[in-house]
Amino acid sequence: MKSRQAGNSYILTKFSLFVALLIACTLCFDGCKHASEQNNNPPKTEQKISLIELLLGKKDGIFRNVTFGIDPKTVKASEKRAPDETDTNYIAYTMPIDTVNIDSVNEDIDSVSYFNIAYNFDQQKLNEIDEDVFVATDSVAAGLAQRLSNYFTGKYGESASGSDAKVWSFSSKGKKMKVTLSDQSEEYDYGKLSLVFYCEDY
Repeated sequence: MKSRQAGNSYILTKFSLFVALLIACTLCFDGCKHASEQNNNPPKTEQKISLIELLLGKKDGIFRNVTFGIDPKTVKASEKRAPDETDTNYIAYTMPIDTVNIDSVNEDIDSVSYFNIAYNFDQQKLNEIDEDVFVATDSVAAGLAQRLSNYFTGKYGESASGSDAKVWSFSSKGKKMKVTLSDQSEEYDYGKLSLVFYCEDY
């Protein structure tokens, strides 16, 4: 009887060692696999862009991803978010001021810092773009207005001063265009800039 119990204990001990060894090998394999996956798939780095590029697009374009003369369907395809309003001669968007998650289509809009874009059409051709930028304070707006002014001057030359706005006139591909920039913060309890891009030939 004692011999049988001793035999059973020996078998159980060997079985326990086998199970423990199997678990250790499995954990080791999973750890090596996880480390390999991490090496093969490094973490994605966020690509932050400047606020100017967020508002206006790349410097080699007129405005974001559009050009004057295109139709409403092409304008809609250029923006990731769905428009807030659509009419025959008008498409409007509200955008978050986020220089990191620039392609997010579901991001909530901050009630303090955001911008609106209105694309306007004449006979189904884009001829005017209105952009209003809202920020927390008039001092923030003034700083941004200076940055925008420097950007446009570097790109289009010196501006002409209107009654309440700066105006840059230029030609692109034989078309006469204008950009106006005005700081309207005094009319509100927060910072507000207004930009208008206009093409005379559409």
